[in-house]
Amino acid sequence: MRTLLPLLVAFSACNPTEEEAVRAEGADGTYTPFTQEWIHSGARSVDIAIDLPEDDVTFTNLTGRFRLECPDLVGGCDHWDRYATFGIVLDAGEEEERYIELDRFITPYRTGFSWESDLTDYRPLLHGEQTFRVFIDTWVTEGHEQGTGWLFTANLDFDGGPPPSPEPTVVVPLWDHIRYVSGVPADVTAQFADNSVELPPVISYNLRSYITGHGFGGADNCAEFCALDHSYTIDENVLTREVWRADCDSTVTDSTQQGTWQYNRAGWCPGAQVFPWIQQAGTSGGETIDFSYDLENWTWAGDGGEPYYYMSAALIGYE
Repeated sequence: MRTLLPLLVAFSACNPTEEEAVRAEGADGTYTPFTQEWIHSGARSVDIAIDLPEDDVTFTNLTGRFRLECPDLVGGCDHWDRYATFGIVLDAGEEEERYIELDRFITPYRTGFSWESDLTDYRPLLHGEQTFRVFIDTWVTEGHEQGTGWLFTANLDFDGGPPPSPEPTVVVPLWDHIRYVSGVPADVTAQFADNSVELPPVISYNLRSYITGHGFGGADNCAEFCALDHSYTIDENVLTREVWRADCDSTVTDSTQQGTWQYNRAGWCPGAQVFPWIQQAGTSGGETIDFSYDLENWTWAGDGGEPYYYMSAALIGYE
């Protein structure tokens, strides 16, 4: 069994003692780690550090507002739909560096789009100086016949006021952000079973996870074009969901996309944000718990493209 040393980020003043001051309400503010950052084959992953409000003030909501635009270069946007992720880098540059995913999206074909994400759950991480990362899996740059990449903007809106109730106070990553090949059931089971983590006591925990399937081959076109059940077992509670996106034909972008954007896929659509899987985890912590992840059995015969998933998962604790 592998026991994780959890990343436990909490507000010490959530239940203040007599010696601790009650936190003041913060002021509305917008913090911008990326402004039209050019993402291309020479800079597919970019890190930028900015200062955020400290954790001794409260905010009611945190919202991420994101924008993809086409570079003002011959060729414009990348011609293809590309996997992308946005998050924070803890202990940046150190051996123990960890990437915590806050948002996931897929680029459109040859156009831009805008979206918003509720990031309130991540307030225990979003304070003080933090390093943010954007990654887009693009392989084009200036002069390429299939486009020049993307311009990426991220704004973080902090809405001042009392904290939400219940308030997120603890973030416990289970898997930070991983890519794994599917279609070999024994390998999946071996990779994700038998983990444990110590959870501090709170009122409740929610699972928050991102899962998308990519690559396809064989009769089922897995993992991109097949709907499979994914399961987390958390403290003996089994949480299961079919990972599938059935509304791709209603995707709204700056202009009409090229390509096969209308077809539904395993948890994503071209030119759209990826919605997180959020579900009550059925535990309030206070002990070391076991957890695991599993995928509905299917077998890849080795034909076609390699089927794989990107997955991240965390537990959010609330007081």
